[in-house]
Amino acid sequence: MTRKVFVLTGKRGGFGAMKPMLRLIEADPDLTLQLVVTDQHVSDRFGRTIQEVEREFAVAAAVDMEQADDRPDSRSRALATCMYKMTGVLADLAPDICLLYGDRGEVLSTAFAATMLGLPIGHLQGGDVSGSVDEQVRHAVTKLSHLHFPSTRESGERIVAMGEDPWRVHVVGDNHIDLIVAGEYLDRDTVARTLNLDPARPVVVVLQHSETTEPDAAHPQMVETLEAVRAAGQQAVVVYPCSDPGYEGIVRAIGELATGPDFQVHKNLDAPLFWGLLAMAAVFVGNSSAGLIETPSFRLPAVNIGRRQEGRLHAGNVIHCGHDRAAIGAAIDRALHDAAFRRAVETCAQPFGDGQAGARIVRVLKDQPLDDRLLVKRMTY
Repeated sequence: MTRKVFVLTGKRGGFGAMKPMLRLIEADPDLTLQLVVTDQHVSDRFGRTIQEVEREFAVAAAVDMEQADDRPDSRSRALATCMYKMTGVLADLAPDICLLYGDRGEVLSTAFAATMLGLPIGHLQGGDVSGSVDEQVRHAVTKLSHLHFPSTRESGERIVAMGEDPWRVHVVGDNHIDLIVAGEYLDRDTVARTLNLDPARPVVVVLQHSETTEPDAAHPQMVETLEAVRAAGQQAVVVYPCSDPGYEGIVRAIGELATGPDFQVHKNLDAPLFWGLLAMAAVFVGNSSAGLIETPSFRLPAVNIGRRQEGRLHAGNVIHCGHDRAAIGAAIDRALHDAAFRRAVETCAQPFGDGQAGARIVRVLKDQPLDDRLLVKRMTY
């Protein structure tokens, strides 16, 4: 009998990162993939990226969280809706194990539903320090999970320090690196042609989310970022934020300021195009985890703004600054024109793995006994 593996995806980045692992699960005769999509994947506001998912994989269920707007109370109600609906999905699919990724609210809602149904949980990207509400959610999912697949040794040590049995922890690397190492992204010429970019001019990639501890500040914070990018005078590709509280302020700032011939705006760029864009870009600006996790693979300078990724592991290609246009502008200028810094970026290490995370996770999923020893947890401290 095959082992049924439930995998949840709520947004574009997590799905793109998991694709190699999903392919391996789908191709393995001992495993059955149950891929469930929710949140941004089923939202027109964020590009309805379920279409991207369905181009490659069968979707077992799509869960609309019915989020009304970007207010914190709307997000909380949407997450309650997610838990209610996901309980039904899990009961119907009856998976043998649930695989959950990262620090998103829909992940926590699903983890709680799975816990109440007595289903074992494997958690990817646990143990990271990432700042704001995201970090609290991430660690909460860790304590609900039974197997842990952290990206780095340091994250694995944090999981053990939280009272998890060491035998449950498997350091695998970060899934985002798998497709990049495999070279599954578009080449420079194709990206330039697809996005109508001038390959002879520097490209600034902008991806900024709200600070989850201060969603009301999202609009002025994005104004600071976009004014700094405009002042840099380069062509810029701006990508929509995720669905966290405050996202409407960021979208409003984009509508106000990401205008003119040097700016283009996209609700979504699928993973091969997005990573191809990073491969040809001159600098990444914002506060997405992509600025820390993926940019070292492309030797791309990254300007990380604010507290959203505060304390997260990063390579030497990252410049940190606050939500201030002068500071952001100075960081962009350094990234573009400081020859010593750019030489250092060219030799920076990739601290998030070797591109084999998916294969390592699948091996554990196949070999791990799904018994009471796994399901019944106790604090080790």
